[in-house]
Amino acid sequence: MQQIFNAIALVPAYLIFLAVVLVILPTIAAIILRYCLYQHLVRLTKINRKLLAGFQLELEPKIINQLEKRCQEINLDREQINTTAIIEGVYSQEQFNCLGLPLNCEKINNFTRVLPNLLLAFGLLGTFLGITINLSNLSQTITQVDLADMRSLVAELNQPLQGMGIAFLTSLIAVACSALLTVVNLAWNTSLIKTNLINSLEDYLDNIYLPQLQPLPPLVEAMERFNQDFGRMLHQLGNTIEQAVINAFSRIENSASTFEQAANILDQSRFPEKLSSATNNLAIAQGQFAQSSLVLQKSTQAFEHSLDGMQKVARKLLEVSTEISSINQKYTTLVELSQHRNNIEQVGLKEIQLELAKLIEQIQTK
Repeated sequence: MQQIFNAIALVPAYLIFLAVVLVILPTIAAIILRYCLYQHLVRLTKINRKLLAGFQLELEPKIINQLEKRCQEINLDREQINTTAIIEGVYSQEQFNCLGLPLNCEKINNFTRVLPNLLLAFGLLGTFLGITINLSNLSQTITQVDLADMRSLVAELNQPLQGMGIAFLTSLIAVACSALLTVVNLAWNTSLIKTNLINSLEDYLDNIYLPQLQPLPPLVEAMERFNQDFGRMLHQLGNTIEQAVINAFSRIENSASTFEQAANILDQSRFPEKLSSATNNLAIAQGQFAQSSLVLQKSTQAFEHSLDGMQKVARKLLEVSTEISSINQKYTTLVELSQHRNNIEQVGLKEIQLELAKLIEQIQTK
């Protein structure tokens, strides 16, 4: 312990001042602020959970009043309201009291989260500053002291070397405070409690406050009723299908028992013997039918030969008919020619008669 006090006594006053102002005091302030912020968010979360449970509060928190007021000012349908954006906007303005001072929740949360890294930077800055100053003092000591006198040299170098060792004290303090703040931030995790608060506020607005403020439109109500009716219909359909399957299986079992009884009856009767005799009779009838088929086939072949002969006779008749038609045409032509010849001869006779008559008249006149 005495060595610690002696080491502290060797620390320069400016270094102690910088360590207290830049490291220790911000660490204490950050711990107090972190605790107050965490308690404030926990209190808001508990109050909002009471609202979700259906409890009526005499005095609602400021953030809930602002959210309700903001929702009342928005002239949009329930489905078009972005509750997440509204909650984020209102939460960014939320404040809490710490030692009687109103402080912004979001700014303090960012400050306490960034401070551990900032403390490490301050510690390194103090270390490098102390090393730089002690190195300059060391160089001056070496130049001023007589190098032949080793005792005086060691005595003069002792103080700068101790100062260089003490310069690392700032980094040690900064690392210790940074580790302490990191543990505090993990213990009082404001980011996690903030997420829970925002989720509970969104649940309150979407499922409790907005339905009271803006009832569902008729179409949405109809859709909800349709969903409920459809769910009941599916349940009834499942029961109906199950009952139908059970009935079908029972009928199948009854049919199987009936078939089994019929099989037993057939087994007890002389049905196989009767079936064998019927099969033999059928074979005999099949043989007779085969013989009849052969006779019919021969008759068919004879009919085919007769049909071929008839086709040949028909072709001959067609040829004779064609020849008769040609003879008729020729005969008609001859008749026409003879008639024309007769006409010509008659005309010639008439002309001859006229000539004779004229000749006779001439003879008589002479």
